[in-house]
Formats: sequence, structure tokens, C-alpha cells
Amino acid sequence: MGAAEEAGDGLAGRVHALTRRNLIVVIVLFVSSIVTAVSTLVTAYNVVLRSTADWKPAEYRKLRSLRGGHTIERFTQVLGQASYRVPYVDLVPRPGVGNSGLTKHVFRPREDYRVEVITDRTGATLVYAVTSCSRDFKPPFEVNRNSAKDRFTINLGSPLAEVRPSETTVYQWMTATGARQSAVSQRVTTGDEDGMREYAWGSNDVCPLTSDAARQESDSLWSQWEAWQQRRTPDNDGVYSAERSDRETQDLLRRSLVNVYVETQPGGSIYQVYPALLGVTRSNAD
Repeated sequence: MGAAEEAGDGLAGRVHALTRRNLIVVIVLFVSSIVTAVSTLVTAYNVVLRSTADWKPAEYRKLRSLRGGHTIERFTQVLGQASYRVPYVDLVPRPGVGNSGLTKHVFRPREDYRVEVITDRTGATLVYAVTSCSRDFKPPFEVNRNSAKDRFTINLGSPLAEVRPSETTVYQWMTATGARQSAVSQRVTTGDEDGMREYAWGSNDVCPLTSDAARQESDSLWSQWEAWQQRRTPDNDGVYSAERSDRETQDLLRRSLVNVYVETQPGGSIYQVYPALLGVTRSNAD
């Protein structure tokens, strides 16, 4: 009997030891699986976080790689298919130049911005315009890239006063009746690596970067500025010039954020293509 009990105790001991070892193995495997799952989730989160944080620089590079004069195929290659395409009839008539065969293309790669190009019958772009619809989307554009002295940068989302603050530029306040679209713009003609281009930048209410109250205040102040400017003689394109030293002008430039950038093909004219508002309008921004 004693031998049987001893044998039983030995078997029970072995079973107990085996169960204990298996329990430890189970616990180790369970903890290991939890650690692996957490590690996988952390890795996935970091990947998503990096991809979310990194999309803007990639979009900025895309936009800087495009130029006025590029073919529409080039824009489609970089931005995808246009979401809006219609004949363009707003070209200002000039001797020997008509608007036959012009097309407006609007690209909307992301909710944060719009790209508009106007092409001629050959598919070349007369103007290339980028409009920001987010205060967090601030692509920079270099003007006059081939000149270290005269090169400057236009940053969407920055105050108008910060673009070439030391020089006189051209200002124009524009109001489109009916739709109540308004904007102030500046422009310059300068040499580039492939010839003379016109550039423009400004602030409009198509995709406003400020609150409604701030925009309405800005509209009112610019309207007053326009009435004051009308005592001056506009240039051939109906645009009023002002020195940056004008206190009223300087104050308004600090209040207004740049949300649209435009460049022409070499030798092009911004006013001929955009006699009023720059870039997309409300009718094709959505």
C-alpha cells in the first residue's frame, strides 16, 4: 500500500509539475502575444502618423515641380485627372489674340487646395494658379529662380506684407458683383530661367484663410482703400499702384493672408487671363 501511495504521489507530482510548467508556458506565450500586438499597433500608429505628417512636403514638391507653360498632360501626370473642365471665354481681347480653343481645368488632389490651369488649343498652360483652402497648407513658391539677388519666395498662408516687403508692387482690389467675390492682388514681371514671366499673389474669399468676421472687416477696409485709390490714375490694365510706405496700404497688407499664387507661361499676361479674380472661383472650387 505504501508503495502504491508512493507511486501515486509520484504520478501526481509529475502531473502537477507538468501542469505548472505548461501554465508558465501559457502565461509566457500570452504575455508575448500581448507585447507583440502592442508593438504592432505602435508601429502601425507611427507609420500612419508619419504618413499623415509627411503628406504636405510631398504635395509642396509636386506644386513646385509644375510651371506655367507645361502641357496639360504634365499636370495630369502630377496631380491626377482634373475634376472640372470647361471652355474658357474670359480672356481679355488683344490684337491678334482670341480665346478660341482655351480650356479651364481645375484639379482637387486634396481638400486643402485647388489648382487651376488655363490651356490653349495646343494643351500648353497660359497660367498656373494654386489656391489654398487650409491655414495649415502653406506651399512656398520661388520667383526668379535664376537670380540670387532678385529671387524671392511667396508663401501661401503668410501676410501680404511679408512678400517682398522692401519693394513697391502693384495692388488691385476687385469685387465681382452678384457672387460678392472679392480679392486684393499683387503682381510682378521678372526674368526666370526660361524667360520673362508674370507672377501674382493675393487674398480672396473663395477659400478664405480667416474667420468670416475678419474677412468681412477686411472687405470693408479694402473697399475704403479702393475708393481712396480711385483718386489716382490706374495703369493700362486698370490696376492701381501704391507705395508700401502708405500707412493704410501697409496696415491692410498685414491683415490679409496670401491664399492664391499665379504664374504665366514665359511672355504671358496675367491680366489678359485673369482680369478680375485670380485662380478658382466659387463655382468651381467645390
